[in-house]
Amino acid sequence: MPNLPTPSESTPQLVIDTGGHKAMIRDVIFTPDGRQLISVSNDKTIRIWDTGSGELVRTLRGQTGAGHEGKLYAGALSPDGRWLAVGGLLAGSSREQKTAIRLIDLEAPPDAPLQLLKGHGNAIASLAFSPDGKRLLSGSGVSDLSARLWDVESGKTLKVLSGHTGEIYAVAFSPDGERLVTGSYDKTLRLWDKDGNPIKVLAGHTDKVRAAAFTPDGKYLLSGSDDQTIRLWDAGTGAFIQQLAEQDSRVSSLAISPDGKKMLTGHSRTIAERVNHVFAIPSGKRLLRFTEHKNIVLATAISPDAQKPTLAATGGGSAMEIYLWDLATGEIRHKLVGKGNPIWSVGFARDGGSLAWGKEQNIPDWSKMLFNKGPLQHHFQLRRAAGWTGSNAPESSAPGASPQQHATPQDGNGMDTDFDPTWGGRITDESYLRAIEQVGVIRIRTADGQIHPTLEILEDGQVVHTITRGPTDGNDHRSLTLTPDGRTVVSGGMNGFLTSFDVATGKKRQDFIGHTGDVLAVAPSPDGRFLVSGSADQTVRLWELATGKALLTIFPAADGEWVAWTPEGYYTASLNGDRLIGWHINQGENKLARYYPAERFAGRFRKPRVVANYLATGGDIDEAIRLANLELPPREQVTRTDMADIPDIAPPEVFIGEPFDQRITTDKAHLTLKAEARSVNEEPVTEIWITVNGRLPDKDGVKRFKNTRQARFETSLSLDPGENRIAVCARNRHTSSGPQLLEVTRQDPEPEPLKSNLYVLAIGVSRYKHTEKVRDLDYPHWDAEGVADMLRAQEGRLYGRVAYRLCTNDKADRDGILDGLDWLVRESTQHDVSVIFLAGHGTSQRDNYYFLSHDADPDHLPRTGILWFYLQDTLKQLPGTRWLLIDTCHAGMIAGKRDAAQEDADITEALRALQKAAGHVAVMAAAGDQEESREHSDWKHGAFTRALIDGVEGKHADHDKDGHIGIRELDRYITERVKELTEGRQHTITDIPEDMPNFPVAMVD
Repeated sequence: MPNLPTPSESTPQLVIDTGGHKAMIRDVIFTPDGRQLISVSNDKTIRIWDTGSGELVRTLRGQTGAGHEGKLYAGALSPDGRWLAVGGLLAGSSREQKTAIRLIDLEAPPDAPLQLLKGHGNAIASLAFSPDGKRLLSGSGVSDLSARLWDVESGKTLKVLSGHTGEIYAVAFSPDGERLVTGSYDKTLRLWDKDGNPIKVLAGHTDKVRAAAFTPDGKYLLSGSDDQTIRLWDAGTGAFIQQLAEQDSRVSSLAISPDGKKMLTGHSRTIAERVNHVFAIPSGKRLLRFTEHKNIVLATAISPDAQKPTLAATGGGSAMEIYLWDLATGEIRHKLVGKGNPIWSVGFARDGGSLAWGKEQNIPDWSKMLFNKGPLQHHFQLRRAAGWTGSNAPESSAPGASPQQHATPQDGNGMDTDFDPTWGGRITDESYLRAIEQVGVIRIRTADGQIHPTLEILEDGQVVHTITRGPTDGNDHRSLTLTPDGRTVVSGGMNGFLTSFDVATGKKRQDFIGHTGDVLAVAPSPDGRFLVSGSADQTVRLWELATGKALLTIFPAADGEWVAWTPEGYYTASLNGDRLIGWHINQGENKLARYYPAERFAGRFRKPRVVANYLATGGDIDEAIRLANLELPPREQVTRTDMADIPDIAPPEVFIGEPFDQRITTDKAHLTLKAEARSVNEEPVTEIWITVNGRLPDKDGVKRFKNTRQARFETSLSLDPGENRIAVCARNRHTSSGPQLLEVTRQDPEPEPLKSNLYVLAIGVSRYKHTEKVRDLDYPHWDAEGVADMLRAQEGRLYGRVAYRLCTNDKADRDGILDGLDWLVRESTQHDVSVIFLAGHGTSQRDNYYFLSHDADPDHLPRTGILWFYLQDTLKQLPGTRWLLIDTCHAGMIAGKRDAAQEDADITEALRALQKAAGHVAVMAAAGDQEESREHSDWKHGAFTRALIDGVEGKHADHDKDGHIGIRELDRYITERVKELTEGRQHTITDIPEDMPNFPVAMVD
């Protein structure tokens, strides 16, 4: 079996981007004006959020490497909001590079050079700017144990602050800059003058000091410790005043309000209490308890004076979420979170054919918490992915079994229908092998039976070996298993550490490098050849146990989307799954990295057949491609693309030169736009194009180029009254860039413009002509009527006129539906909104997707069904805003004998084809390929339509309570409501293009 080479610093890395953090959040920082929040994480990213809307504004990535290289442990923002300092364990070939502090100019272009401060001998654990922004104070970890005072402009060390005997996790400046403080794991704080000369050692805490902060008036110094207390000191002399407060958990961080009267605490390492406290200063009175986070919170911040009401930001919890909440009342303003969840449990099928996992922490027996943290909920079919079906599957584990047993997959993309991690619902544990605590006379445990630094290996009840983790190799043992033969123990630790040890000697065997968050669950395959792991980084990973080689990584998103990929970057995914991962390309230690969503290179890497064969061959990519090509026609043959090839084919970078600001307001009807596209390789720029609210302008929206690596484009754009989302994109001959967005609000001084019209084509088929071949349904015709009525009610409110055609049952024959599509194209204009609603049966035949009209005959679909192309073509021709609602995944379509040409309905591929052909269409589909659209008599509709109607007519989708429901608000509500109605058995598939504005779909006042 071939071994993968270690990636070089310049090799692209495939990483997850869920839209939020996926590992421990170390710092949250408000900008001076309070309009944005910056978060710094162990997941190697910096994210910048809009505090008003809760939207993600920007993601910054620096140079990273494999495993822990690139993790960020600390951040600080200069008082003017311009300079962001971050540190941790950076990537690099030398200790000097790995322990550097990265200074990022937030006002500079993304390709501007970064400043690096080098000198520490270990990872950076804490950072703080001086009040004038000219100096930076940093604290370091094991083997360094020093703090450093830096000159920001020159990057030179002004003073090394020595004396602590433990890691320095707390640093701060007094408000006047005359005092510095450092707090350490040695249980003390040290007070220094402005030049770094020692003033006093502050002793009194009985455990590690993790937090320190001065009050804004400079009178007090506060400190927080693992001893669960907050102490109050005199900031000038360092004299102890009193123990201010105590909480039932370690104090991981402190934040003080601008008026100096309130203090917010973080918390860590407790089962009993997961509470952020607000205490009064100096009385210590508890003012508020914030209990939304369900796990430790290391990062806390309070908004500046400029923001009213005062907001608290707390980052952590099980989902690595950030809450923005009112400091006075605890009322939540926003939850900033990605689409992932921690993986609390994993299992390996006893026949070796699939993996399973769960996202719920529900520990049935606390004495067994290292082995079972919750139920299994979803599974991923390795055996079918590897080409085996039915009783012919061998008894050995699926990866690495004989490729001669490879069978022809069941759909046009080479994946059996069960190759979907969201399919299947809750799983019985009996079918899966979980973590193993004991094999014969060999047993494993930790020193106290809970999460603990020391692992004990017992033989006949006697401890024969102990293995202790420390700060540099995972801190604690958080998940454990033996292999079925009892010869190897596997331990998951904090921060992504996953290690195997030899039971006989207690010596380390392998490191499994890939996870970036705590490894919460592990399980071996029945034959002991493979390992599955689940992590707080929200991924499930499959490994070869003997070598530590990664075979497959799965990311199952909370909204039902998913993606699974090999170490070489070949992947299979749900409709929008390839937006959840992307290529991180380092640009050197002194520049920000580039990032491209995987969908930019989908033509080269989205190869489900290759993934299937990769597992079948035990991780041989060349053999996997060869086997895949045996099944593909010549035009679809896979040519190997390596990670190293990506920089050579990457798309151009796009910059908007005028207007400079990303969000502007104007009273003008036209806008001059100047844009530039720059090649990042030798590939020339071939095209720049612009859309306004998802539409190409009437003219001058596209400009083509020849033989240039730097292309400029200037045009005058007509603006719609109100919100305008302008997107600029560019391409080369290989791929296109993502959109560079500009949001322009046109405040029209003229009288209120005429309202848009709405055109609705609602189609629902419950009764079928050929009932001997197609089963009738209960509610699709009611669904169509309900949606039509819901939208008709918007006439004179959101829309000037609502025109509709209702095609149900016998009125929805092939001719009736095609006439309706023609009607839409004839009537709708560029200023209108067009909606197509489809409910009924859908199916695939010979790689073509069909909607079954009333008179459709499954034996003659090409001339009786509605070919998906007709919908694509209609949507492509419609000039205005387009919205497709589709519910065609009903179970039991075919009655009687199934035709050999009949395939499982593949709505995902149909929607992919729509994205490619029509573009800029808002799509909401009721369910994925492997799920059934649920109906119930209590709802009088399908779950999807019930959620849609409730969201609008019940006003439940008006999240911000402004009287209007935007398309993204409705999307969010429907996604959650369908899961709730169906108890997690059905997940919607939606696609709202990034450059499409959040257009209102209903007025609910």
